[in-house]
Amino acid sequence: MDPATTSPGSAPDDDPLAAAAAACDTAERLFHEYRHVEAEAASRQAAALLVNFAGADAKAVAKARIRACSLLGLALREQGRYDEAAGPFLEAIRLAEVRWGKESAALPALLNNYGVLCKYWGHYDEGEAAYRRALAIVDARHGPDSLQSATLYHNLGGLEHSRRRFAAGEPLARRAWEIRRRHLGDEHLATLMDQVAWAGLLDGLGRQAEAEPIYRRALLVYEQRLGPDHFEVAATLNNLGMARAAQGDREEARILLDRSLAIKTKLLGPGHPGTLLTRRNLAALAPPPPTPPTP
Repeated sequence: MDPATTSPGSAPDDDPLAAAAAACDTAERLFHEYRHVEAEAASRQAAALLVNFAGADAKAVAKARIRACSLLGLALREQGRYDEAAGPFLEAIRLAEVRWGKESAALPALLNNYGVLCKYWGHYDEGEAAYRRALAIVDARHGPDSLQSATLYHNLGGLEHSRRRFAAGEPLARRAWEIRRRHLGDEHLATLMDQVAWAGLLDGLGRQAEAEPIYRRALLVYEQRLGPDHFEVAATLNNLGMARAAQGDREEARILLDRSLAIKTKLLGPGHPGTLLTRRNLAALAPPPPTPPTP
């Protein structure tokens, strides 16, 4: 076992705050490596170190508790354990409200995390409320066209995609892309991700001819800049495969979905909701069983 997953590192035993910070650093690294079970263990370790710990710096303790809760929620969410993830996310929001108030600058990111969970969980109204509350705080602090606003519009569009309300989601996703490109330019990866999300809504509206070139460009850029086995490559292969299937090209669709499934299985595991989605998409392309002859 990686020793970094079982030890808070070089932090001294008599400094719970430093030990918790080291455990959170480990959890964050493991999360980005798709090692979600180990990230869960490290974030639980961080939270345990802070139980009943007051410390001299109340602000630092509050931030550490919020970080540990958020990382635990993320690790559980990415394992598909949505019921369990809700508690840590809501506790992080509660701690931030108690410490800094209900309009705190810390809240939008925490509310966004919870909104993403609610989308995966199928709690769409609750997710929308979290996103819109976050957006109101961001707009009041930074104006209506900040990068934080772009992230929230992106996710509101994604929520409408999950609801299959493509016409409602399309202008939200387009606005995210437009804000991001003004701030970062057309070549930034975050801008491309917004454009791909918008393409997903065009696809849902039956506008595959507009969505497909966006998917194909994104696939090339992701492969070149992130590597051929990155999650964004897998997600784009899935979307492009379904767009090809909708246009009648089942052969290319199967090739694209097969590759997406292989990457997702490697990164996320065979039982992850994202892996299962691509598996279902691929199964839907299988030819129907032959009709038995009439006696």
